[in-house]
Amino acid sequence: MIYISACNLSVEESNDQVSEVKTDKPLTTNTLSANSQLPNIVILLADDLGWADLSYRGSDIQTPNIDSLAKEGLTLNRFYSMPICTPTRSALMTGRDPMRLGTVYAGFQPWQNGGVSPEEHFMPETFQAAGYQTAMIGKWHLGHTTEPLLPNSRGFDYFFGHLNTQIDYYDYTVAGGYDLQVNGLSFKGSNQYATDLHAEEAVKFIKEIRDTERPFFMYVPFLSPHAPMQAPIELENKYKSRSNRPFPKRTYAAMVDSLDQAIGDILRSLEEEGLENNTLVFFFSDNGGLKAFGADNSPFKGGKLETFEGGIRVNALMKWPGRITGGTRTNNVVSVLDVYPTLSDLVNIPMLNKKPLDGQSRLGAIINSGQDLRNGDLYFASNSPIFNKYHLAVLEEKWKLVQIIDHKSQSTEIENFLFDIISDPEEEKNLAKDYPSRVKNMSEKIRKWRSNHPINGVRVALSPHPGWRAPKDYAENVTPTANLQSEGYNTYVSGMRAKILQNRHTDKGLIEYD
Repeated sequence: MIYISACNLSVEESNDQVSEVKTDKPLTTNTLSANSQLPNIVILLADDLGWADLSYRGSDIQTPNIDSLAKEGLTLNRFYSMPICTPTRSALMTGRDPMRLGTVYAGFQPWQNGGVSPEEHFMPETFQAAGYQTAMIGKWHLGHTTEPLLPNSRGFDYFFGHLNTQIDYYDYTVAGGYDLQVNGLSFKGSNQYATDLHAEEAVKFIKEIRDTERPFFMYVPFLSPHAPMQAPIELENKYKSRSNRPFPKRTYAAMVDSLDQAIGDILRSLEEEGLENNTLVFFFSDNGGLKAFGADNSPFKGGKLETFEGGIRVNALMKWPGRITGGTRTNNVVSVLDVYPTLSDLVNIPMLNKKPLDGQSRLGAIINSGQDLRNGDLYFASNSPIFNKYHLAVLEEKWKLVQIIDHKSQSTEIENFLFDIISDPEEEKNLAKDYPSRVKNMSEKIRKWRSNHPINGVRVALSPHPGWRAPKDYAENVTPTANLQSEGYNTYVSGMRAKILQNRHTDKGLIEYD
């Protein structure tokens, strides 16, 4: 394992878009000894934040608190999320490829009853077992119908927030049902703006709820700036120069401004409690922004729902005073899949997962100077928002293939885009016609990767079955564990029949959960 030392890191500026982390001293390998105090960990997750929508990247949106994380910490300029909400969150929590989990193509909707399998081990369970107090405040989006799918069953001691997405920021409803709870019980709020409420509850946990004798692991996945596009009028008035037509750019700016203020409240509470120097803060976005809602992913191509860089290369910042010197940057590739093994490595605690991880510890890539290549390829997919249309991509060391596969009623159309992502990060020059054999080989990689998808994994379902009706309260509509079978029900076939059917399915997906 690699442990972060308090080495002297500095930034070597260049004419490139980003600069590499440089270090004057070699890293030692045992800076977190058994007697060291375990650091607190705070993960702050934005929802649909555009690459260019922070003031330190030149935006007119005021984000001084998020900017401070870049100034006082490390900027990861090649951090990759998935192109939509649920895949990123499931990858973050498990370190496992959402293709294997059946969560890669779309986000769980209120009218769907799926979730990440209870067979999967979640990151907070590892930290909980190591003595951490664990808490989550915000949006879950990993299952909402049965108790084993909920945060309190997945390693979080404390949960305040929403089970679904697309939550109204003032009345906390989705599809007409109320969705705000604390530890499984419906919480009737005061119609406070949701981003402010999340900050207030996170600060409350830090100052009042946490056990001061234990380290804590706190995950704060904000709703903002995800739709519905709602913001306090006083914040909208700060951005009158922005039009809300045809895109709600003024409202979007106000939502990002509110997000920044909420993060500022959390950072100040750490300072006020004397916790700043022993707390690692990690901020990133679950995917790129959506232009139709006012986001700006420039200079990158595309955005949320797409596998071009604008949809998957996201803002990511890490601060740990005394361990990471402010103003440092790295171009090394790090994936959301890598967060769980990296954080476990950082604090020197054993991961308790039984299934193999697809993520890997990237502490060396984050801390060491120079290039630190990531082993293996990275894959991305989205089936949203158009039924039977898939955005896919595979990222090798230098090359990236983006595929758009549109299954029409009587035909299938495939578009291939091949990029040298090192020399052309803006994906301006499609080299697919120049390198047909490379396109063929990378396309085959995507095909094999997709064959790992559980046959009944989640796919796009942007509207419910006509017979569906929303519960009045999602917290009260959860089936208790006591009312469920103790084991999962994978399929109605097994043994030889399952093998025969699997052979007939070939690469269409797995009949039984792996």
